[in-house]
Amino acid sequence: MEKLQAALARAREKRDNDGRPVRTPGNVSRGGARKVAREEKVSERWAALEPFTPVPAIIQKSRIYASEATVEAQHFDILRTKLLLEMRRNNWTRIAVTSATAGCGKTTTVCNVIAGLGRQPEIRGMLFDLDLRRPSVASLFGATPKKSLDAVLLGEAEFSENALRLHENTCIALTTRAIADPAKLILSNQTSEFFDQVQADYEPNLMLFDTPPVLVSDETRGFLKHVDAVLIVAGAGMSTVAQIDEVEREVAQYTNVAGIVLNKCRYLERGYGDYY
Repeated sequence: MEKLQAALARAREKRDNDGRPVRTPGNVSRGGARKVAREEKVSERWAALEPFTPVPAIIQKSRIYASEATVEAQHFDILRTKLLLEMRRNNWTRIAVTSATAGCGKTTTVCNVIAGLGRQPEIRGMLFDLDLRRPSVASLFGATPKKSLDAVLLGEAEFSENALRLHENTCIALTTRAIADPAKLILSNQTSEFFDQVQADYEPNLMLFDTPPVLVSDETRGFLKHVDAVLIVAGAGMSTVAQIDEVEREVAQYTNVAGIVLNKCRYLERGYGDYY
């Protein structure tokens, strides 16, 4: 009887372990400690970025409403939430925002998305101004970094000299001067390696890239291979169906289409105005 019980015990032990080493509390602790240490290091890097608080009058004039939960912000909040849900479903991190032509409001849209993320403290977000011919994120926020983003991409400055921290969990990387030949810079291997390093060092959940209009220049086409998906902004009364279709086809050749935002819509109901 004792031999039978001993044999049954050995069989149960073999079945439970399935030939795999037993994880001891010590192993779990060491793994947990490494994870905590890594998170602390990432948090330190975020905290080291220069904090920046936009002047309310400037961002209101720029139509950046999403920093606070207001009626004007709710449409951008819906966009933010839908985008985050789609990203989680597809395991995306890098999202480019573009349009067919200039003036559709893509920069204002992406600025509102990053501003709204500040009210979601569990999500880390970054916005990079890659519309190097016509950079405008800095002026919309009324911000002046120590160094321009193009200097960082060229290796002439550190990321910490450019990025400004809007909240504990969001930052903006700003271009402060127009670049004559942006394609050469955007398409370089050094730029690709830079974004890989930033993602590894800061572990953002969302990296947003404000990119040039697709039908205006070739920089966006070349950069699409570095992103997981693209959000296309169309201007009501500006973008034609043919233009939107063309941009969607172009984007689909290189990456995923996250969605199309119809901007500049006019709402007549009480409490709504024109949104850009």
